[in-house]
Amino acid sequence: MGLPLLELDVLKTFAAGIDVGSFARAAEKIGRSQSAVSLQMKKLEEQLNIALFERQGRSLALTAAGKTLYDYAKRMLELNEEAVGAVRGIAVDGEVRFGMSVDFENTWLPATLARFSRSHGNVAVEIRMDRNAVLSAQVERGEIDIALLFTHDGGPGSERIADVGMVWIGQPDLSWRPEQPLPLLLLEQPCAFTQAALQALDAARIKWRMVASSPSLGGLWAAAEAGMGITVRTGVSMPRGLVDLGSALALPPLPSIGLWIKQSPKAESQAVQRLRQALLDVLHEQL
Repeated sequence: MGLPLLELDVLKTFAAGIDVGSFARAAEKIGRSQSAVSLQMKKLEEQLNIALFERQGRSLALTAAGKTLYDYAKRMLELNEEAVGAVRGIAVDGEVRFGMSVDFENTWLPATLARFSRSHGNVAVEIRMDRNAVLSAQVERGEIDIALLFTHDGGPGSERIADVGMVWIGQPDLSWRPEQPLPLLLLEQPCAFTQAALQALDAARIKWRMVASSPSLGGLWAAAEAGMGITVRTGVSMPRGLVDLGSALALPPLPSIGLWIKQSPKAESQAVQRLRQALLDVLHEQL
């Protein structure tokens, strides 16, 4: 008897459940009933003849076998995506100038772009990383074809993908007492995150002091990791080791900000459209 052949649809459901932390939420995400998802997971365990889940209180956790399968499932799904993209991308060529907000520098986005380049070997992708306002202006001037950025208003040629909450980010053991000025690490103006942070603190009558003001996000992350103070971005870009300190420090709530894809009206090539669709696919999966 040969080894069982795992179905990609089932692995996609399995991986989605782990990614969102709940198979009930995964069922909503993929458009299936909870009972259908539960049946899929039961059959998957039966097919492999091993337990993939174990109960921890009211929640489900992965067994050692489940963790191994999760890693393989992600790789198999990525390979499937790459294979489909490669077959469809054979006839596509050209150049795409892509603008990426610095918020995505250390996230899943660079890996997505690498997979796109592998599956579209005849498409040259030029990546430009910069602040959101700079990227937006470059798209409007036609200097880049398409950009992924955070802003409250994307302007002409933009599509709002999601609303993402801003959070107060710092070291878990950051020491601060309400009678002291809050030590801030913020990007230089103009910056929607900096403006939101200062407005929220002033409205709550919380004193603050600027410990570090930088033109680059990398400098702020380094200062935050060193425990120098607290910054404001989204949870999407938060490096490992840093946490959302809003509740722990009883800081005022922050607004959401829009995540937009902005495209130049002159950029209508098939290569640009393929990259745009690849971005939409991964964003809907991640967010």
